[in-house]
Amino acid sequence: MSQHYEIIAFTAATPNYAKAVISTIDEENKYFRYILSRDNCLKTKNGFFIKDLRIIDRDLKNIVIVDDLVQSFGFQIDNGIPIRAFKGDSEDDELVHLAKYLKTLAAVDDVRVENKNYLRLRGLLEAKIEETQI
Repeated sequence: MSQHYEIIAFTAATPNYAKAVISTIDEENKYFRYILSRDNCLKTKNGFFIKDLRIIDRDLKNIVIVDDLVQSFGFQIDNGIPIRAFKGDSEDDELVHLAKYLKTLAAVDDVRVENKNYLRLRGLLEAKIEETQI
């Protein structure tokens, strides 16, 4: 994906853990521009970590965040792509599907518009809120 995107790791993990994982994935330090960790997240009262993409000095129309916890990108829901957490299953093909979608997004003017229309996360969120209010 580094051919299409600037890659930044943004994790709720501690800084040392994040650096250790990324150095294992990217031993030659070629793919990740930099690492944002727990220190860069906002912590809610109930212990969730929110990743506010505004701290990245880039136009939000060009930023995508992939996370297994939708609440992690709740401030910029239209920038987010939810993904199932990897559980060690050798049959897991989530990254194959993600790669196809990311290649499609690389060609659009505003990733938020494409995500909003394709993923429809706002509608799912609104339905969930209505469900909890009943």
